[in-house]
Amino acid sequence: MLIVEPSIRPVIGITSSIVSHNNIPSYNLHEKHIQSVIQAGGIPIIIPTGSETMAEVWVSICNGIILGSGEDIDPNSFGSNPTPKIQNTNKKRDFTEIELVKYAQIQSKPILGLCRGATMLNVALGGTVIQDIETSNPLAINHNQKAARPEPTHYIQIDEMSRLYQILGSTNIQVNSMHHQAIDKLAPNLKKVAAAPDGVIEAVEGVDKTSPMIMGIQWHPEEMASKDPTMQRIYDAFIKECKN
Repeated sequence: MLIVEPSIRPVIGITSSIVSHNNIPSYNLHEKHIQSVIQAGGIPIIIPTGSETMAEVWVSICNGIILGSGEDIDPNSFGSNPTPKIQNTNKKRDFTEIELVKYAQIQSKPILGLCRGATMLNVALGGTVIQDIETSNPLAINHNQKAARPEPTHYIQIDEMSRLYQILGSTNIQVNSMHHQAIDKLAPNLKKVAAAPDGVIEAVEGVDKTSPMIMGIQWHPEEMASKDPTMQRIYDAFIKECKN
């Protein structure tokens, strides 16, 4: 039997959605999240919703936390009221992810937020959310593409001084887009490092460069990674950080 040294294969906790499967409430996570973590050398585990104590334990057994994609963020989670365009929310998931971010910071564990996870990261650190891009910005481009999920549909501009630029090696790339919420007011310890042509924030990073990696990505690199090796670099960089 092959025994792998744990320090070589970091354990990565990935948050999940709750869906109805055959009329049974079930936890759900897109397989490509799992595949991208494994491809980068990590050992993925799926994190459900839970209590503050559970969140602390989950972070303690993981080398890094990924906030996955899924439902809208409940406006109550960032001190606001719902607008007419709000879609399905899950307050229990919001609570769990806020606690995961808190304990990841306390325990100095890297955090990667993907799509919903990017806006959730911002909320967990004190920021707010645009509840519907189209109604808040009359000049908005389409952020909820009709093309196949792995296909890139719009460009983003990346800050040349960012870690994301170091990972992707370009200031101007095309990404896929499947969201109607986005980051509004930035959390105090996050900075914008990429934006769409309409100004929507597409990526954020922690302002403290001496702290473990904190990054939020508004698109779905896991969907693009199998066809575009550049997107797999995001996972590669995160897993490398989690080994430290």
